[in-house]
Order: sequence, then structure tokens, then C-alpha cells
Amino acid sequence: MSRTEFGLERTACGCGACVTNCRFMPGFLIPSDLERMIPAGVDPYLWADKNLLASPGALVMKDGETFRIQTLVPAVKKDGACIHLAEDMCCKIHAAAPFGCAFFDCGPERGSLSSQGLVEVMKAWRAGGLYAKLWRRLWSRWKRQHKPEVLRQRMRG
Repeated sequence: MSRTEFGLERTACGCGACVTNCRFMPGFLIPSDLERMIPAGVDPYLWADKNLLASPGALVMKDGETFRIQTLVPAVKKDGACIHLAEDMCCKIHAAAPFGCAFFDCGPERGSLSSQGLVEVMKAWRAGGLYAKLWRRLWSRWKRQHKPEVLRQRMRG
């Protein structure tokens, strides 16, 4: 069965251009990713400590106001690459990859898909559920990712 989010099927490209994101800026998680990624019976907080980082998040604008939507992202290796990127440049968790990885590639733009994912993250923040709790825990423990604009600049060279 194929995976869908917001009515669209996940992508499956693994070309060099797509792997560049894995090397510099792993994609963000939406709340439903936590259910898919955290193994059953595992403490989500301990799992997050090893597998996630708190990102300051995407810079967005609404009604003329600019703000960030704080997101969870995969942890990274010392070189900045996603912890799930294997030496052969393949994703070790491809089937359960986060939304920001699984639904974006070098193919055609997918409309407002990123915005839809960020709306789900905002809802999770308002609800104060696991997503927000994990983010706060990671942030307070200095398990942080750089701002997306910093990572994009590193990608460009």
C-alpha cells in the first residue's frame, strides 16, 4: 500500500540532487511521523534524544507577520548528514521517512504540500501533545538543528 499525506502519494526518487537534502538539510516531521517512526514499546523521549533535533523551523509569513514554525527534524551526523543516510547514499528508513523527506524531491513542485505539513505542526503545538513536548525537551538539552536558511546556504556551497 502506498503512503499518502494530504491526498498526494509519497515520492521515491533517490538521485544525487535529492540526496543533497539528506546530506545538508533532512526534512521536517509532521505529528503522524512520530507514530510511524517510533518503534512500539519504546520510550518516545529516549528515542527522540537519539533520533531527532529541534529546529527553529521554517520562516513563514501570515497577515504580514513573519514568524517561525518550530519543527522536529532527523538528527544528523558530525558532517551534517541525516543519521539515516547510509554510506551507499540510500535512506535506511525509507519506508518510514519523515514527511519532509518522503514527499519532496527534484520532481515538479507539489503546490501547498509543505504549507499543509506546517499547518499540522502548528496544530500539534496548539494541542500541546507529544510533538511539542519532544521539541521542548530537545531544545532544552541543546539538541538543536541550525536554521533552515543557514542549512540552505551550506547546500549552495
